[in-house]
Amino acid sequence: MSAVPAFKLVEAGFSQSQVEALTEFMQSEAVRRSDLLELKAELKADIGDVKAELKADIGDLKAEISNVRTELKAEISDVRTELKAEISDVRTELKAEIGELKSTQRLHNWMIGFNIGLSLLILGKLLLH
Repeated sequence: MSAVPAFKLVEAGFSQSQVEALTEFMQSEAVRRSDLLELKAELKADIGDVKAELKADIGDLKAEISNVRTELKAEISDVRTELKAEISDVRTELKAEIGELKSTQRLHNWMIGFNIGLSLLILGKLLLH
């Protein structure tokens, strides 16, 4: 503590021993420039370490995302292939069933035509007699 603040303490009623004790305490507790510079250097080093860790973590996450993306693309491709095969199978089955229905419809048409013709023949015979 400089002489001016110490003189003001004495004028305010502090004894000389109190002023000296207070001055000694303040000097022991005062933050020195060298302490601040040392702390600043430590903080910079810590920040640098954190930055390096974050960059490494970001790199790891990017690689993991890339792997997941590749896996998903492969799975989507597999599902697409399976769906195309299933769709092709369903188309084949539907074509077969449509063919069967057309055959059945032709048979039914023939049977109906035969029955109409037979019915007309019987009706004609009945009307002519």
